[in-house]
Amino acid sequence: MPDLARTGTAAILAGALIFAGQAGELLFGSPSDLVDAVFVTLAGAGIVALGVAFWGLRGLIPPRGSGRVGVRVALTGVVLLGLFAVQAVVELVRTGEVPDNFVLFGVGFILLVVGHLLFARELRPALGRAWLLPILAAAGAFLALAVEADPAHDIGLFAFEGAWVALGLALLRAARRGGVSGPESAGTNEA
Repeated sequence: MPDLARTGTAAILAGALIFAGQAGELLFGSPSDLVDAVFVTLAGAGIVALGVAFWGLRGLIPPRGSGRVGVRVALTGVVLLGLFAVQAVVELVRTGEVPDNFVLFGVGFILLVVGHLLFARELRPALGRAWLLPILAAAGAFLALAVEADPAHDIGLFAFEGAWVALGLALLRAARRGGVSGPESAGTNEA
């Protein structure tokens, strides 16, 4: 049986920490290199939590099929986002500026969008209507990637972050109900 409480907590932390990094930058701007490093570190910690959440979601998804592929694709995206966070911290320390090269970020988010769309439906037996939250997260991430202009870009990121907090709450609720059976039944129960 998957550890829904740990996965739910990681999902909440992912959304909240990525939000804290993004919202901090929006509210306070870039007053110093140290503050920039704090914002990047918060977002980086959120990315690590996102990876932990994806790892935990594997227990809710059948071992074969598009759902499992989706989690792997999303985990690859998380790795690229993590590498981008490391790159950003290094560049902040080295030059005092966030890097101009967002390739790791962009490709990482594209992989997250694809991964979310592939695994979301597999969560339906365990989470009921909350299976739609990864689709909301994918839509938010796509908006953030497709529209560079604010406020649409930031709204997309907020939707992504909020969907992960909500997904975490749904996972904690499922854990409190006594969890679900393993992925063997997740692929057969359409309720």
